[in-house]
Amino acid sequence: MKHARRSLIRPAVTLIELLVVIGILGLMIGMLLPAVQRVREVANRLSCSNNLEQIGLALHQHHDSNEVFPSNGGWDGRQTIVGSNGQPTVVSTWETGRPAPTYWGVGEPNRSPFDQPGSWAFAILPFIEQENMYRTRAWNQPVKLYACPSRRPVLSQQPQSDQFGSYEGGGWSWGKIDYAGNGWVIPNRPSCLRLAHFLDGTSQTVLIGEKAMDPSNYLRPTWYWDEPFFTGGAGGTQRFGAILLPDQGGLLFRNNWGSAHSTGSLFLFADGSVRLNAYATSPTVIRALLTPSGGEVVPDQ
Repeated sequence: MKHARRSLIRPAVTLIELLVVIGILGLMIGMLLPAVQRVREVANRLSCSNNLEQIGLALHQHHDSNEVFPSNGGWDGRQTIVGSNGQPTVVSTWETGRPAPTYWGVGEPNRSPFDQPGSWAFAILPFIEQENMYRTRAWNQPVKLYACPSRRPVLSQQPQSDQFGSYEGGGWSWGKIDYAGNGWVIPNRPSCLRLAHFLDGTSQTVLIGEKAMDPSNYLRPTWYWDEPFFTGGAGGTQRFGAILLPDQGGLLFRNNWGSAHSTGSLFLFADGSVRLNAYATSPTVIRALLTPSGGEVVPDQ
């Protein structure tokens, strides 16, 4: 009986053995986390690419319907909206150091492409299954298609003054966007381009790309080069620069392109394709891809 009782006694785990197990688990977790992050980033990049493909389809449907691509809009010199206090408001940004504010247009349905004060992102709403938002001018609603999942959630914010400037949004929240139009082919109103203007070829001309941002501004209610997509004529929906920048603190993001992806920034081309350009891509190459009829020879990417 004594022998039987002794056989039921289990040996204890020593402290050294416990530390070894914990160490092995820590090592496995350390090896697993980067792999999980890489998988998540691949999925986010595919989602972002799909966003741009859908935007490209909508832009071409706009062209088919109107025989032109949309402009980036712009203030017509008289447009106001009704603020949350019931008073007429001109939507604007007063950038720090500037002598006067800059006024933005706001999307209006039933305007012609050449007369549309809202951005290209407003103009294509009917072609991305957002007809009601377009008709009711629901600028406080964000659009999932306009948010890169590697960067920030689908977002609607009321602007607040900061070190970059002060912003007048009528007391409303406004939907944000992570993509910008190529200012050379989606200029401000009243200019609109046709496919016939793309003499360099549609596969060699950018329509839309990911815009550069400082991560500290992802969730901040700033409008500095991040104006909402309902507004027209603003840098939040348009870029002219030729530099690609990975999102990081202290970026010269004003007017440039960039993303939160690890290797480069995604661009939608006029032929409907979406391609990634590495951050090391020469500004000369980017500049050539932005101009629709510059005659530049672009090396294979």
